[in-house]
Amino acid sequence: MHEWALLIFTVCVQIAIGGILTLAIFYKGINKLGEETAFKAMRIPLIVIAALSLIGLIASFAHLGTPSHALNSIRNLGSSWMSREILVTGLFIGAACVTAGLALVQKKVNQWLLIVSVLIGLVDIYCMAMIYSNSLVSGWNSVNTFTSFYGTALVLGPVLVVSLLAPVLKEKAQSLIKTAFYISLGGIALQLVGVALFGSVMPEDNMIEGTNALASLADYQTTVAIRWIIEVVGVAFLGYLSVAKQQKVSFSLAYVALAVLLFAEGMSRYVFYVLGA
Repeated sequence: MHEWALLIFTVCVQIAIGGILTLAIFYKGINKLGEETAFKAMRIPLIVIAALSLIGLIASFAHLGTPSHALNSIRNLGSSWMSREILVTGLFIGAACVTAGLALVQKKVNQWLLIVSVLIGLVDIYCMAMIYSNSLVSGWNSVNTFTSFYGTALVLGPVLVVSLLAPVLKEKAQSLIKTAFYISLGGIALQLVGVALFGSVMPEDNMIEGTNALASLADYQTTVAIRWIIEVVGVAFLGYLSVAKQQKVSFSLAYVALAVLLFAEGMSRYVFYVLGA
């Protein structure tokens, strides 16, 4: 598998998009605690989201070779989903960095910038998925690509954000974790829909190699099964935190849930790129 740069790029940017979506959902509830408290709570998540988006940018350059190649690729907006994805990804990274930077300068978080960043991010995931959906690789050109990409954002973004918010907003932490748990469950459900439809809606053969996606994945069935087991364990950690008595639990376990789910989603994305290897 030679697509490690793409794996890092897609996962990092999708986590960032899911994270900023979660912050937008949490914004009103946190802002009720006062602008100063809201800024202190959301500052680190915004910085981490901006950093993840920049790591994704660096990984994309590793795949393209040089930044100039990205500039050359962007010239075909009318006909190329890759050109659109490069443009929209750049817009999202810019929006995420401006949102974080402006918050640091003004000592408050701009809700409208959060919303704009979310909208650009959701379009960005769609553009990412369309690149693969329009390919000739069996298994990529299916609805599973969309559910997988959006699912990753919905699974990892909320866990990332609550793991950073919980230590600051201890009294409100459990409520936020419960909401993050429900969003992550929605992300997993979305991915399961894609898996259920995978075999029924994809073309029979990879038009490049002449092989079927299910045949390509035959050697990775154990990996897929382990991935789902790990995913269930990770979301179970989050579910436990959402109902456990605060006196008997450390919210640092949210970091454990994040690490476990990140590993599971990384395995899923690895198997995804195996289809095109």
